[in-house]
Amino acid sequence: MTTSNDTIFTSVTMSGIGVTAVIFFRDAMTHMIPWLIASFPLIILDLNFGIKAAIARGENIRFSKGFRQTFGKIVEYFAWCAFAATASIAFERQWIEWAVLGAVYGNELSSIVGNYFETKGIELSFIDIIRLAFRKLAGKIDIEVGKEEAEEIIKPKPQRDAKGRFVKKRN
Repeated sequence: MTTSNDTIFTSVTMSGIGVTAVIFFRDAMTHMIPWLIASFPLIILDLNFGIKAAIARGENIRFSKGFRQTFGKIVEYFAWCAFAATASIAFERQWIEWAVLGAVYGNELSSIVGNYFETKGIELSFIDIIRLAFRKLAGKIDIEVGKEEAEEIIKPKPQRDAKGRFVKKRN
């Protein structure tokens, strides 16, 4: 008699765990959808400016490499969204989702901006972007920012030859 009771108890327990898991992942998927939708423009922009930056660097562009990197980025975004959504639901803290995906999307935006400026021949890092933003803010608060400080932030990118070596400018 205990064998049938054990079987019933095991069946009920496993069913309960399964239902709980399904509900948990359904909630996580509904949290992920807006973030995944927001990632597609970032992926397209990164692909576009990445190709232009590679052309500016004189690299050989292959469809297979671009496709592989873009598909890998889609998988990474799905994984980051899944991690952020499940952690947010598990710990019942919405800020976890915002912090994780804010860092991931912020990194992607800095890559897009860096590639964009690279196509223009300007070397600009993420730190330079933050400095520039603070300088712009300082200008709105009537703090004097001179031309020298602005040129210190935005500097022309050094030119390279076909082998990747720096080319010296002749005056």
